[in-house]
Amino acid sequence: MSRYKIVFSDYYYPNIDQELAILNQLDNVEIVDCTKIIPGGVKDENQLLQFAQDADALIVQFAPVTRKGIEGMHKCRIVSRYAIGVDVIDVTAAREKGIVVANVPDYCIEEVSDTAIAHIFNCVRKVSLAYDLLRRDEWAYARIKPVRRFASLTVGLVAFGNIARRVAQKLQVFGNPILAYDPYFHDQERFSWVEFLPLEELLPRADILSIHAPLNQETHHLINRERLDLLKPGAIVVNTSRGGLIDETALLEAIQSGRVSAAGLDVLEYPDADYAKSVLLQIPDQVVINPHFGWYSEEAVQDLQRKVALNVYEMLSHGKPLYQV
Repeated sequence: MSRYKIVFSDYYYPNIDQELAILNQLDNVEIVDCTKIIPGGVKDENQLLQFAQDADALIVQFAPVTRKGIEGMHKCRIVSRYAIGVDVIDVTAAREKGIVVANVPDYCIEEVSDTAIAHIFNCVRKVSLAYDLLRRDEWAYARIKPVRRFASLTVGLVAFGNIARRVAQKLQVFGNPILAYDPYFHDQERFSWVEFLPLEELLPRADILSIHAPLNQETHHLINRERLDLLKPGAIVVNTSRGGLIDETALLEAIQSGRVSAAGLDVLEYPDADYAKSVLLQIPDQVVINPHFGWYSEEAVQDLQRKVALNVYEMLSHGKPLYQV
């Protein structure tokens, strides 16, 4: 009998050779890769329990791990997710059961912060809009006006975690006033050049709003109609975190009214494969939508796969993962 059983529910990487090399260093380990049994892996909780009910560790990407799934696993010590966010996992239920939830909070800090800044500059300088107008033979300066000088604009960051802090550091060289809202961040003295404010005070002062909060019950539709109404007329909204943070219907209305002049989005409320359903596609000249690829680089993928496995290895061998939610 194996000492440890580790189950991979699903993933979309070409292989998990790196993970297997790490996990096979454990003594007498059984690894069950559900993608080898069912194409695409297992995302149904009842089906997942068939494989994971006696697992010591579960590694997931998109498979929901609900309270039912948590309660149905009798030996599990850790659920490790291929992501920063853990919104597919019932973290409260896991804690009640004594199961550690682990993520990889630092694998794509550079990539997502670069993507946020790319969206900011694109919305300010209107690069993609100018290109689209040129390609459609509709170019005219009147079609892109007004264009503001970037250094004159105030940037507001919603949440101040690893990625938002990196955005702030990268923008510091431009000399923009930088505001931040994060009721859970308590190391403000390290960022004396950032002004920390309540959200309702930040919104009216921000020319650019860049959103970096996690998605949970507290933050769902954090940026709603009432808060969008607090923005300066012509403000820019950028979201590279989670789609559910913004009420997209309210954002559409804010853009149509002129309250918001442009939006740069790497994430939407819809699953990645269903982005075409978004109402925001009605206004392509003012909204640039990427298919949730802001996290991606070859280096980020390598880091993510390695650290997901290290979370499990460290938990089973030393009682504590690299990262714990």
